Amino acid sequence: MVAAVRAGQSLRSVAREFQVSLPTVQRWVARAGTARLDRVAWADRAPIPHTRHRTAPAVEEHVLALRRTLRDESPLGEYGAAAIRQAWRRQWGARPALRTIGRILQRRGALDGRRRVRTPPPPVGWYLPAVAQGAAELDSFDTIEDLVIEGGIPVEVLTSRGSRSTGGLSRRGPKRR
Repeated sequence: MVAAVRAGQSLRSVAREFQVSLPTVQRWVARAGTARLDRVAWADRAPIPHTRHRTAPAVEEHVLALRRTLRDESPLGEYGAAAIRQAWRRQWGARPALRTIGRILQRRGALDGRRRVRTPPPPVGWYLPAVAQGAAELDSFDTIEDLVIEGGIPVEVLTSRGSRSTGGLSRRGPKRR
């Protein structure tokens, strides 16, 4: 292909003749450059180097050891990637990343195989039959007490929400003492 292009044929005609794409011809011509054809390295190679930045084995061992420790000693039973990262930070600083810990656990077969199931939320007012059937409305009120705004100003907030099908009512406003 490169010899045909150097002989004066267009890149497109060479691509048609050899039944390859135009970028393929362009790549081989660029690789050959101006060097003699017998001195060009024609071996096929990846367009980008395939290097892996794998975590050091010692770090992986620490992650697995932390998982075992947390599984045995955690009062809440948390021993996933987030819990491991938190324990790592307390002991050694901010390394490795949460996703890296997850990859280590997956690569080393330390996952328990259970996936979290997300169920849809129940309908509004499911616990009140009349509201669930649409025969009644539900109004909710909530208060937030002892909220301190910057500057030391204490605030109490009353929130309300109606369940009307037209979008509901929503009024919020601070009430100062």
